Amino acid sequence: MALAALLVSACATTGNSQTPTQELVNERLDSYVVDQGDIRHDIENPEVARLWQESAILSRNGDIDSAKARLQQAITLTPRDAVLWSRAAEFELDQNSFLRAENYAAKSNYLATLASRPLRYRNWLIIKRSREGRGDLLGAREAEIESTKLAER
Repeated sequence: MALAALLVSACATTGNSQTPTQELVNERLDSYVVDQGDIRHDIENPEVARLWQESAILSRNGDIDSAKARLQQAITLTPRDAVLWSRAAEFELDQNSFLRAENYAAKSNYLATLASRPLRYRNWLIIKRSREGRGDLLGAREAEIESTKLAER
């Protein structure tokens, strides 16, 4: 399977100063993913920023289970963070947990603002791939239509 890079940047803010908590991380999705721009994620809670950073490092080192655990801890602290839910969806997709990946991506879309077009676009691609993985080709086509609408804007 061909891989494409989708760049995600995350910055933590503590007080008035911004401290980057993570370098750009290459996220793995299939070749139909095109770069729609960076998704900037400002994390105000220092503990969540630390967990996000640890999750990224563990993921890069191949310890996906521990990376998922850190991300779940971050979600527990900030359950309305759409970017965290989207990242959790990607982890599930990478491990072929298609239904869980779709549910997490849908939750992320529910929490995302209308201005979060790149995030919603990425979530629809995750949903498409999840549905394909489950053999739901009609559902995958519907997800592709939704992602196309977001890409055209």
